[in-house]
Amino acid sequence: MTRLIPTCELPLYSLGSPAARAGGAFPAPFSPARYSRYKYGSLTATEAFAQALKAAISMRAPELDRAPRLLVTSSPYARVPTAATTLARRLLPLLAAARARQGLAPAPLIQVERLGTTAGDYGTLSAQARDQHMAANALSFRKFRPGQVEGAHLLIIDDVRVTGAHQRCLMRATDELPLAARTFLYIASFPGAPGAGFDPTAEDALNHAAIKTLSDLAGIVEDGDFAWNVRACKFILGPANHADLPRFLRRMPAWFIRALHRNSHLDGYWRMALYARGHAVTCAELGRRPDRELAACPPVA
Repeated sequence: MTRLIPTCELPLYSLGSPAARAGGAFPAPFSPARYSRYKYGSLTATEAFAQALKAAISMRAPELDRAPRLLVTSSPYARVPTAATTLARRLLPLLAAARARQGLAPAPLIQVERLGTTAGDYGTLSAQARDQHMAANALSFRKFRPGQVEGAHLLIIDDVRVTGAHQRCLMRATDELPLAARTFLYIASFPGAPGAGFDPTAEDALNHAAIKTLSDLAGIVEDGDFAWNVRACKFILGPANHADLPRFLRRMPAWFIRALHRNSHLDGYWRMALYARGHAVTCAELGRRPDRELAACPPVA
């Protein structure tokens, strides 16, 4: 018999409410443009949401700061992290500072591993397709050491709750862990989004409120405000941007080209039909760069 783990959800913004904010924890109204930049790697946008989420925790879930044992994870990924992982990394020092005031140790960030990668954009899927996609996902908790998990409160950080398919998948996967409690922390939620009637264009429009083209993404990179994530990789390599990709890559610094090439191999995009052409264009641009330019690149993380 599965043990019932106390579970709660904490969204910063409720997109179904007129105020679209979480109990005044963050005074600014929800900004679709900031959210879109966050989804495509903007560290400035990510930091703003991390600060706001910490304020929401202090107001609405102070027990997280006082939990004797707290573990933090983000939405699962294989090798290239999600935007939510960058968000979790920015939130960690804020949590650590609050916990230090209680005389408690910092919470570690532990990866839930996705054992495979898929093509396509999850944000465009119907409610039924999301459930099917999640049911087929294999997750691994091998990085969670048994001694860490016993009696711990697990904080799971994600960006938006739409149909709840992703949350249900993680709940099923963590039901067998000996956790004391678990909290799902979101930037935003669509409360009561109907299953079969959900319009996937709502989330897709949110994701692309500010980043619609490769030129939009280039601005984030050129400002030195960029961290890689799965969405950015798929967007760059995907068929919608094939025509603009050569010009975009010529505009990018060598470290970016090398990292894109490496990420394509890490998550296997190079062998997926949807991204193979984009990968080939990346290889061509990498070969065009002078050796001295590539040698000057910082190491790829």
